[in-house]
Amino acid sequence: MKKIIIIASIAALASCNASKKAAKTPTPETPTPVARVEDESPTAVLSKLNTIDFKTFSGKVDVDFDDGKGNGKSVSAKLVIKKDEAIWMSAGLMGFEGVRALITKDSVKILNKLQKEYIATSLTYLQEKIGLPVDFTTLQNLLIGNPVFVSTTNASLVKEGDNYVITTQDANFKNLLTVLMPGYLPSVSKLSDVDATKNRSAELAYNNYKSVAGRNFSTTRNIGVKYKSNITIKLDFKSHDFDGEVSIPFSVPSGYKTKQ
Repeated sequence: MKKIIIIASIAALASCNASKKAAKTPTPETPTPVARVEDESPTAVLSKLNTIDFKTFSGKVDVDFDDGKGNGKSVSAKLVIKKDEAIWMSAGLMGFEGVRALITKDSVKILNKLQKEYIATSLTYLQEKIGLPVDFTTLQNLLIGNPVFVSTTNASLVKEGDNYVITTQDANFKNLLTVLMPGYLPSVSKLSDVDATKNRSAELAYNNYKSVAGRNFSTTRNIGVKYKSNITIKLDFKSHDFDGEVSIPFSVPSGYKTKQ
């Protein structure tokens, strides 16, 4: 029966073409092929991931932090970043500054104005606080909303609905990253430590994207780390500005006790 239908269809098309041979019709233009989601390679998708480039950033952000040991804090903070140079933060409550921090590629400096203490240390201090092996660049990307712990080596890709799920692995983590289409926006990054003895995992969620100065900026982030304790961090940006003039004031008042 299928063969009969096919033959009949061909005959009908031939008859139609013969009857219209005298009336020449314009040949329609061949449409440009549109690449399907599953046609892209992992490397191509990773090269198109939403990555914010900037010179400076300044904004206000509400921060909820819980170290999993009964020490939960909620503060409002001012955040300033000079790309590849410095990260500055001033945090407090009810308009009163309690802590000021200055982070560079090789140091972390903190003023605890409530206790009148000055802490001078390395990035190891932050690594222990948030449970992730961040260097300066990784921390900068985490704060600005760029994907982290991503490598193009041995990457694989599957389609999930209208989005991508990419698996990559770098020196620290196996990363299962969901990418929202069509903007190639990082959505959820599920990390598992390549060193199984550390028993460490994490989930980074990028939410509520807004167009800010021509950039797709995730205004809320949720970070959960399971390592020694269950650490949770939520960043909720209330303002955001790129490439403006910024200052990073930091000096140690006299009378402050220095801690290492």
